[in-house]
Amino acid sequence: MISELLRKWFNLEREPCRSCETLQMQLSIANDEKRQLLNLIMSSAKSSAPLSPPVEYEKLAPKAMTWNVRRQLLEQEDRAQAKILAEQKAHAASSIASLEKELGVAE
Repeated sequence: MISELLRKWFNLEREPCRSCETLQMQLSIANDEKRQLLNLIMSSAKSSAPLSPPVEYEKLAPKAMTWNVRRQLLEQEDRAQAKILAEQKAHAASSIASLEKELGVAE
């Protein structure tokens, strides 16, 4: 009691207890680890390229078009896909024929 009054009157600091010192030491260690992890994350984020390309919002806006225009676009896409499939089929048939000729397989 007297020591507390003397500390209060003369503005003396309290002697920290062992458990307080231990807790402060553990807290400082945890803070250092967090700081190191944050620096590691930030340095890797700066060195790497952005994850996704920037979004062009003008392309995302809905476009008003009539059914006839939409149908024509769909038909063009279908014709292009059909042309690609036909080319692939012709290429496959020619490669099969050349393999049969090479192996001497008669039909």
